[in-house]
Amino acid sequence: MLRIVINQKLIDFKRRTFNMQTKKRSPIAAIVLAVIIGLLVIALLNGVIRPIQVVTAKVAIAPGTVLTDQLVELRTIPMGAKPADALTKIDEVTGKILAVGRAPGDFIVSSVLGEIAGAGIPAELPKGHVALAIHVDLASGVAGLLRAGQTVTVIGMISPDVLKQNAATVFSAPISEFTSPIVSLTPGVTATPTPTPTPAPPSSPLARLAITGIRVLLVPQSFRYEELPTGSSEEQLFSSARTNASAQEGSVIVLDVPTGLIEVTPGFKVDPATLLAALDQYGIIHLALEPATGLNLDVSDVVTLNLGELYTEMNDYRKK
Repeated sequence: MLRIVINQKLIDFKRRTFNMQTKKRSPIAAIVLAVIIGLLVIALLNGVIRPIQVVTAKVAIAPGTVLTDQLVELRTIPMGAKPADALTKIDEVTGKILAVGRAPGDFIVSSVLGEIAGAGIPAELPKGHVALAIHVDLASGVAGLLRAGQTVTVIGMISPDVLKQNAATVFSAPISEFTSPIVSLTPGVTATPTPTPTPAPPSSPLARLAITGIRVLLVPQSFRYEELPTGSSEEQLFSSARTNASAQEGSVIVLDVPTGLIEVTPGFKVDPATLLAALDQYGIIHLALEPATGLNLDVSDVVTLNLGELYTEMNDYRKK
């Protein structure tokens, strides 16, 4: 009986000892297992995601800016999210000119650097479109509120004085090309051709809403309207004053212009690029900023304004 009791106590002691050893080993085993799982997960993610560093804009950068290491930074992204022409070293962009504006966090890619023939504006142009620069001032350029990506409506104005002063340019063909031949009914007698009179130019300046939906490609930083916050430094105030003076003298902006024919007036078609170039040289162009949803107008709904007729109408109304 005594032997049975002693054996039972030995069994109970060994069982308690085994349980204590098991409890002591359990946390270590769990930690080791967790570390192994973590390492496996990291290895798996590195194999699938393959992180890589690319150059991004640290701050907002305007077109035409020379890039420095203060304007860009390296950012780690998954390999699958890397653009094909992304740059991976800051030295690759330092000293290069940015052709397209960048917002903070945007990738600096080869296609936005001005040193490449297909970079910047050429890369943004759809097929059948050209980039065309026109002169603007604060009045005709919407007070400097224009930004790249917006759409504008072109209002063209032309005066008959332009046609008189530039008759040699406007009507460059020889007079003989504007004459109609007269057939003589008397044999052997050649009739003297009678010149076809050139239609008299309009007696008053004309204005018309000519083209809609023209996209703005580039607005120089010096022409943009900007408000300075309260408490700006003297250097910022001086820079703003210099910008305002430059804007007052006028500037040029670049537009995305289609080359296909459009109907300017019912039955009269012209390609927009030629029209804008002619108005910029011989007439006056005013730009009107369109809403974000665009401006849908039919050419038949647009009326040409004749200032002479307007004056007569207003003068006749005054006499009533």
